[in-house]
Amino acid sequence: MEHQDAIHVVLIACGSFNPITNMHLRMFELARDHLEDTGKYRVVRGIISPVGDGYKKKGLIEACHRVEMARLASDTSDWIEVDTWESSQPEWVETAKVVRHHYEELVAAEQNEDKVDTVMYGKKRRMEEESCGCLSNRKANPARLFFLCGADMLESFGVPNLWKQEDIVELAGHHGMVCITRGGSDAEKFIHQSDTLWRHRHNIHLVHEWVTNDISATHVRRALRRGRSIRYLLPDAVVSYIQEQRLYSAESEQKNADVVLAPLARLCGTWEMVSNVNFEGYMVALGISSGLRKTAIKLKQKKVIEERGEECIIKTISALKNYTLSFTVGHQFDEVTKGLDNQCLKSLVTWEGEKLVCEQIGQKKNRGWAHWIEDGKLHLELFCEGQVCKQVFRKKGSDKDGVCKSDP
Repeated sequence: MEHQDAIHVVLIACGSFNPITNMHLRMFELARDHLEDTGKYRVVRGIISPVGDGYKKKGLIEACHRVEMARLASDTSDWIEVDTWESSQPEWVETAKVVRHHYEELVAAEQNEDKVDTVMYGKKRRMEEESCGCLSNRKANPARLFFLCGADMLESFGVPNLWKQEDIVELAGHHGMVCITRGGSDAEKFIHQSDTLWRHRHNIHLVHEWVTNDISATHVRRALRRGRSIRYLLPDAVVSYIQEQRLYSAESEQKNADVVLAPLARLCGTWEMVSNVNFEGYMVALGISSGLRKTAIKLKQKKVIEERGEECIIKTISALKNYTLSFTVGHQFDEVTKGLDNQCLKSLVTWEGEKLVCEQIGQKKNRGWAHWIEDGKLHLELFCEGQVCKQVFRKKGSDKDGVCKSDP
């Protein structure tokens, strides 16, 4: 394919960058070489997007430091830059949403006929492409946004409940991926074993790093805790910044140590009710008396969700009655709905995507519930014999966006 017909590509890498290493930067260079060697693509920009503080990963230092280190590291590049949109968000943002945000910005820039080259290109490359007429073909070949990652992230797609299937399809199918493989990984085998990735295998570019480089941020932090040199593992400017700011210590490594990064961890906390739709219909299906229904429907409930090892505890708190449910996901247990409809049930809680779903087997048919997080709020559906109650909770201490209301 002629150079002037090459599709322009933007590469985006998301992650902790805690701290950024030379290997992070090498990933961009390796990806660009691979894509441009095909003759189909011209890589015009690289984006480093550090995760925000809301990620709560163990040992994750403040985003302001990670962003500044990434900026210092990328200063020597004429095409890789740092974007702060993700790191500035108050809550953790899923990777697919971050990529979607940047793709929408890319499309908007092209639709507005902005000079994409003034944003994406170094001066020298822009002049070269203007001279050969490449920029005139942009409308015929709109720019692509590829998600850049390592083999470890690709293989994390196979961890149950860690990724939404629709997010994997969006990253691999809609946008495309460039995966840098390391020694000991077998990305081809993993793609072959995944039906989802196999369907989109032609949109996943695997790049083999033949010069073995096992630098990792984890190894760097360990060396720093032990007072060892990290020179030549990171850019010199980053090494100097770490020393000046006295970053990374035994204490910083324990930050967020009590936080479990799992789907259940997102549900944990104290939640206050903001809406309660068809609660009365649900209680009618349970056979609860009219007098108790009239009282219960006026109550403002709270949910307290905790994780203790493998055990999950959900407390429903109100002025009338408190109800505590303890269970282990995937293990059937005996449940007595004391104070509600006083039934003995066989209950089983499982994950369905990012929804925590419970099936309650007893006298009533099609009984159960589902919890999930959406737009930063806790959603709960209670269902029984065709009646569905929908409740929404906001996290205690968050900005109030409504008052508790009941819609029977």
